[in-house]
Amino acid sequence: MLTIICDIDGTLTDMWPIEKAILLKLLGENKTDEIEKIKSSGISDTYAIFSNLSKQKIDTEKYFTKYNQAFLKLKMDKNLPKIKKYPIVNWIIRNKNKYDFVYATGGQREETLFVLDKLNLLSTFDLENSIDKSVCPYSKQTGIPLQILKNKYPNCILITDSESDCVGAKIAKIPFLKI
Repeated sequence: MLTIICDIDGTLTDMWPIEKAILLKLLGENKTDEIEKIKSSGISDTYAIFSNLSKQKIDTEKYFTKYNQAFLKLKMDKNLPKIKKYPIVNWIIRNKNKYDFVYATGGQREETLFVLDKLNLLSTFDLENSIDKSVCPYSKQTGIPLQILKNKYPNCILITDSESDCVGAKIAKIPFLKI
């Protein structure tokens, strides 16, 4: 059976509203304009945005611990933004018995599971064999996370919106579809 590897952000949904809510929780609501200004300059890495705006200087490990804590607090308080469903989600739901589905994302596991749940995809994806930052710290652009998936699922294809993911797919010798 063909395995479809899905990118999350930009492919299934837009993760920015969640990431922005978390950054506002970490930095303060008064930082909205500054966060948006940095994001519009082309910087999308949340750690880079945080580092640019925070007086507190922390390493990535401590940052992602704080990031995940802020996410869980927002989730518990039901203060996370609504998840926008991209058209491919309906296709996945219609074809869930025809293909195996895994995800490969540079995002955090808890927020990825939250998004998949809100998109009604949680039971469709093989969560145990999917890849996020908790499993593999390397970006898809390196090809490493995609090679790990290819080793488990030799008959696979990547669906993504990202040119850098396509670079990684070429390195891992995985066919890809950029949408």
